[in-house]
Amino acid sequence: MQIIILKKIIYIAGLGHSGSTILDMALGAHPKMIGLGEIYAVFNSKDYVSLFENSTCSCGKKGCDCSFWKDVRSLSESNSSTEDKYLQMLEMFYKKYGDETILVDSSKNSYPYLNILNEKFDLRIIYLTRDYRSWVYSRFTRVKTPLIILFLRWFAENKKLLHVLNKQDFKIMKVGYEELAFFPDFILQKITDYIDIPFSDLMVSPANTKSHIINGNIARADKQKKEKFYYDSKWLVSGKLSFVAAFFFFLQKLNNKLVYSNIMKGKVKAFSKKVFDFHIFGNKRKEELDGQHN
Repeated sequence: MQIIILKKIIYIAGLGHSGSTILDMALGAHPKMIGLGEIYAVFNSKDYVSLFENSTCSCGKKGCDCSFWKDVRSLSESNSSTEDKYLQMLEMFYKKYGDETILVDSSKNSYPYLNILNEKFDLRIIYLTRDYRSWVYSRFTRVKTPLIILFLRWFAENKKLLHVLNKQDFKIMKVGYEELAFFPDFILQKITDYIDIPFSDLMVSPANTKSHIINGNIARADKQKKEKFYYDSKWLVSGKLSFVAAFFFFLQKLNNKLVYSNIMKGKVKAFSKKVFDFHIFGNKRKEELDGQHN
């Protein structure tokens, strides 16, 4: 009996402005993976000229000069369906990088082509979520939408997207951006275990990326931000955010489930947390070191 091994594709799902670009670049630093950013947005851009002529790819070149996207530009501009474009793009991807290379797509939303990818490939979804307080603060400082509306958006949009993904036969791993930013080695190791590939130290510095991202967070072109994982903690000292967040304490249960699932164990209740004995701060580690050094 012949065993068919499907090619793997990694899809980063979640809300926008949750760190998908930096995760895409980190995964693209692995010898076996290459990220292409928000592929859906590239195939459905309303201004192809601007996207390819003016946008800088994470490789450092403009889209029209990028070693990958320059050959895909004509495909992006065609009138074919997104699904057809995607499958044709995959043929070009594997021809260029080899059948063993794992593609990373950080398009985030649940697009129809996910069902096709799940049928034809070994699709692994990473559901990336940013702490609701950090996400709300980030959006508020940029778009000035009322805080109350943003808190409700974080909850409603995550619930809706999770519902759609869970209805399908998808493999899903939940990752919190805070977990990733504070403990990149630990979380990236768990991600590679989930993908069934060896961990690589190169991933800890997104600057090592081989990804080709021409659409997404400008961090893709920021050499300083690509050096390592940074965390914007200004929300912690915002009095206004803290005051309004107090009325949305009921979001904490979902927040813990999505953002801190890899460093917390069991069901997390709003007022009663059973915290995993985390490898850096847990009592088990403290007791081991006390026994060795005291």
